[in-house]
Amino acid sequence: MMMNQIKRLNFQIIPAQIFIFAFWIKNGFIDKFFGVTIAAFFPTEANKGDSWAGWESYITGNWNKSDLAHIIFTPAYNYLFPVIVLLQCLPAIIIAIAIIKGEFLHGKDQVFTQRAATASLFVTSVLLFSQTIAGAPDGQYLWQLLGLGMILIMYIKSINK
Repeated sequence: MMMNQIKRLNFQIIPAQIFIFAFWIKNGFIDKFFGVTIAAFFPTEANKGDSWAGWESYITGNWNKSDLAHIIFTPAYNYLFPVIVLLQCLPAIIIAIAIIKGEFLHGKDQVFTQRAATASLFVTSVLLFSQTIAGAPDGQYLWQLLGLGMILIMYIKSINK
């Protein structure tokens, strides 16, 4: 009985789902959403960096390394940061939907997994745009994540055929 259930799992797609979910749950929910929420309710020195002001200092500090990024992005931080948080949470939410719909099983189309990979690529592109203009060090890993995201989308599409 247990062996039949294991055979139903699509081990080809599970690593992609785990990667997308783990990366964006950490960067969106844990770092940004929960970090800001906890820092708002429990303002201590230990979680000062996770507060709204802590993220503002870090993010605008990177943007301010470039005159162009400083002019374009820094004045709009209070509007852009909630959008960044929402965008970073989106791929994890879509993967959760994919898991609920059973897309980790053989014979299931990975519709939501594909959407999560596309959302991940979009979020990475948005972040990469701002970080590249600013010349920030985060741009380096974002370029790698962008390439990985493209490969991931091709991989998911090849599995869906």
